[in-house]
Amino acid sequence: MAEMNLEQAEELLDMFAEGKSLDLINTSFALHLVDLARELGRDALVGRLLSHAAQSADNEEDSGWCQFEALKHDGAELEVIIGLGVAAESDSLPGLAAGIFHHVALVSLGTPEASVFANKSMQLREENDDKEGMIYGYALLAHIAKSEDDWEKAQLHLRKRIDLIDEKDREGLMEAYADLAHSHATTGELEQAQALLIDSLEIATEIADLSGILVARWGLADLAEISEQPDEAMVQLSEVMTTFMEAGVVVPEQVRARVNKLTE
Repeated sequence: MAEMNLEQAEELLDMFAEGKSLDLINTSFALHLVDLARELGRDALVGRLLSHAAQSADNEEDSGWCQFEALKHDGAELEVIIGLGVAAESDSLPGLAAGIFHHVALVSLGTPEASVFANKSMQLREENDDKEGMIYGYALLAHIAKSEDDWEKAQLHLRKRIDLIDEKDREGLMEAYADLAHSHATTGELEQAQALLIDSLEIATEIADLSGILVARWGLADLAEISEQPDEAMVQLSEVMTTFMEAGVVVPEQVRARVNKLTE
């Protein structure tokens, strides 16, 4: 579903907008459509999908996920959502509880509670050997550590995240390498940052991911400027422009502006 363009997503949602096709889908698929409908602002459809998902749920965990999504949709108080997470943990539903506490941590970013709930979510995921959930969890813990200027802890979380990502998940590795590179660059560890950005760039080029290429080469240009190598920075940004033009995509304005600045 993540690979759909906007038109395809709208067409898919239109199939279920009148409710005629809802009987054909299960709870899990309905909840995935909820996320899509919410992103596209189809609030009325979100309500119908949530209702169908709840009616179709055939086990306690699915019912819990439906209740969680309904609470978010209704704008429930955070304490109510936390209560659902506590109940899920008590009912031996660690996956549901971890997902709820992860959400609470995201909503609480910028407060001490964010770290508390992020760690609680990670604990449950580790106990449940939920590797995919742990990947998201380490990314969140790293984000929180960065906000607290604890870059050593952030890098530790990001390395653990990379260790969990399957080699086949090229996009996931590409993003993780770039994220860790940013942390090293922030702490002045330029050689480590450069090596990671090169790894990220290699994957981005391999899978033809323009956003990944932009992020990696932009970072390499930053490192070049920090090292007082403006010519190398220009090379990196010129490569970005060439790649975008060859792909028939408009070159991002920030790249053009930065090239002009370097030229001046």
